[in-house]
Amino acid sequence: MSEEQTTGPHPHEEDAGIEDFELHVPDDMDVQRCYRHPDRETGVSCSNCGRPICYDCMTQAPVGFRCPECMAEQRGGLRSVGGQGGARRARVITRQQTRARWQGGLGLSSSNQTTRALVALNVIMFFVEFAYGAGGAMGGFSNTNLVNLGGLYPPDIAINHQYWRLITPMFLHASLFHILFNMWALYLAGSYLEALAGRVKFLVIYFVSGIAGNVLAFALAPKGSVMIGASTAIFGVFGALFAYSLNNRNTLAGMALRSMGTVIVINLVITFLVPNISWQGHVGGLIGGVVAMQALSLFGRKDLRAPFGAADAAALLAFLALLALVVVWRVETFLA
Repeated sequence: MSEEQTTGPHPHEEDAGIEDFELHVPDDMDVQRCYRHPDRETGVSCSNCGRPICYDCMTQAPVGFRCPECMAEQRGGLRSVGGQGGARRARVITRQQTRARWQGGLGLSSSNQTTRALVALNVIMFFVEFAYGAGGAMGGFSNTNLVNLGGLYPPDIAINHQYWRLITPMFLHASLFHILFNMWALYLAGSYLEALAGRVKFLVIYFVSGIAGNVLAFALAPKGSVMIGASTAIFGVFGALFAYSLNNRNTLAGMALRSMGTVIVINLVITFLVPNISWQGHVGGLIGGVVAMQALSLFGRKDLRAPFGAADAAALLAFLALLALVVVWRVETFLA
């Protein structure tokens, strides 16, 4: 017991009345309006999704309060988005689940099926590389065979116009260590992003990031380089989670993702210190992930779990159009 704690009332507190308590809302308190009752101010947010809820909408949970839709999902029901009944919302995960994932937990969950499918596809492609002689368990890969399987080789894009090479390198890896490290990172970060954004938006962020990384690599890397790896898209997942944490820094989910900044810094240091790593691909993927997240959430003003709509498509197409201009510029200047 600290010296400031007492076991009985203060001698002068017997005459204290209710006027001793502050009944007004402190000036620094973050007051918002209930998402279901906009006419009601509240300082309470759902401990799962972070949306503000009033006293009629809150349900006591083991940690904090939950909104009606999170409670419905917990009971196995469908959740609605913005009053549109019947639309399935992405599963939200608890703080304990978040901690388990970032500490290396590999428990299976129905909310990360797309992530697991991407991991499986990458592993299958690695076995194809191994059989084709393009990659080896400890390295010793063949650049020629990697290019034949779809590696990013700038001359083939600029001269032969094989633009599909801006996508296929995301599924190729040079060694067992390369794919193990990337798939471990994809499983942990991808599972959480998929739970936050849903399958469709997760895939959109993943591929937009991977393409952005490959475009920057094509534009800035040495002309004779051969570049492969899912890390362009994985850096995009990191960037998307970091952007989400900034947009929701006052919520449980945002606070749980504060460590993403440290993860990104550590990986960028490795990128620039270790030879034969394409910093262009990693930086481009990181930028792509941040842009995709902000486009899909309108910098935190839009519910990320809302269905993918025309406005989302338009914003992302604008970004892809910008990437296309970079590709056109590089093609025009490649032989200069």
